[in-house]
Amino acid sequence: MSVSEVTAAREHVLDAFIAHSQRWRWSELPDGTRAMVKRELLDYIGAAIAGRAAAGMPPWLQVLIDCGGRPDARVIGGPRVPAHTAALCNGYFGHVLEFDDTHDEAVLHAGSAAIPAALAAAGMRGALSGAEFCEAILLGIELTCRLGVATRLNLVEGGWIYTALLGHFGATLAAARIIDHRPEVLRNAFGIVYCLASGNHQSTREGAPTKHVQPGFAASNAILAALMASRGLDGVKQPLTGEDGLSRVYLHGRFDPARATQDLGDAYEIDRLSFKPYPTCRLTHPAISAALELRAQLGANAARIERVELLVGPQAHDVVGRDVPERRTPASRVAAQFSIYWTVAVALAYGELTPLQLAQDIPPSPNVRAWIEKITCRADATAAQRDVGGCTIRAFGHFGMREVRQANAKGHPDEPLSDDELFAKFKANVSYAGISGSKASLLAQEIMAMDAAKDMTALEDSLGTAGNQ
Repeated sequence: MSVSEVTAAREHVLDAFIAHSQRWRWSELPDGTRAMVKRELLDYIGAAIAGRAAAGMPPWLQVLIDCGGRPDARVIGGPRVPAHTAALCNGYFGHVLEFDDTHDEAVLHAGSAAIPAALAAAGMRGALSGAEFCEAILLGIELTCRLGVATRLNLVEGGWIYTALLGHFGATLAAARIIDHRPEVLRNAFGIVYCLASGNHQSTREGAPTKHVQPGFAASNAILAALMASRGLDGVKQPLTGEDGLSRVYLHGRFDPARATQDLGDAYEIDRLSFKPYPTCRLTHPAISAALELRAQLGANAARIERVELLVGPQAHDVVGRDVPERRTPASRVAAQFSIYWTVAVALAYGELTPLQLAQDIPPSPNVRAWIEKITCRADATAAQRDVGGCTIRAFGHFGMREVRQANAKGHPDEPLSDDELFAKFKANVSYAGISGSKASLLAQEIMAMDAAKDMTALEDSLGTAGNQ
């Protein structure tokens, strides 16, 4: 392809989003979609504050802060630092407890890169209205989700973590929308960030903490791409569908551009987000929900369960259900969060799964280990290959056999968390940082009224002291 042909080439999906980014206005969006953006922001910030409190400031993050630089943006519970450093830190804090959103069909965390990128860009820009901030978040999440649902390659086949890989593009749109939203800047920023795009599944398999940093890498790279594009660096013009674009190189050609733009501007993928009730991989959630329902049905007989069978989709089985030591006896938080055995055992043992168990039951206690030994898990070859899917759980004992089928885990848009449940989750999360109930309510009100704020300064100041009590 000649230089002139490359210049003239079009990138259907990104061009459509660039065009929409120029005309989407907060006041013209459906009421339900605007409410979902604010619910998503509330959920992410709560998870990030809890993550900051749980993880602290590890030395490998502190070394980045110690490098210094312009104090452009705020780290949650920390100082003002260069925007790309803040994006990386906050991206890690928001994901470290695995308590952030999912889009179950796209099989990714939608806001985990876009929101920290938008927060960092807002800090750099200074005067930014809450409505503009919410617009940027919506655009970034919508692009990430639409790339996800247009991808037909599952996690196992590709080996990619789509939260980070596809999140690079959504985070770039969110950041550039705030930093410099000229069409040519957006186009070049996408082309630049493709050179940085990454996010692999190996860290999940090994239970390595790098899994939780990957959205931060995407958010940080998005800031860099937006800044360089704003100052004149040209990026490739076909990062998705070019001869060596994302579709061929990363997704084995199993990418449908038409699906990515289907009903764009009329229907919103953010409306299909799932909010997590448990701080673990979403692929464990159908089994957790099924186990909790089974425990409730059995009552006192739950203690007499002798054997448990789990039947899950092939993707879930490969990622969280394989019968290997890392899943059977997880020795780290990451390994436990990606173990269907540990998560179901905790649910059956305690009737709940909260960050408390992540702190106190790794490696598994004798009680949880005894439950793990009762559990077997196998793949349902007839289940969907791509989405999160459901679970069947069967318990055996003197009571006979009891079966529970779970099509969608709690939090799915077809079985959503209520507003009260979402607020309760937020308050519980920020309580890990020592934030009282009254202060949590005030912070929640501030977040839910963000679209009416004249600028972002107050929220940024609030986040500066959160998570570090």
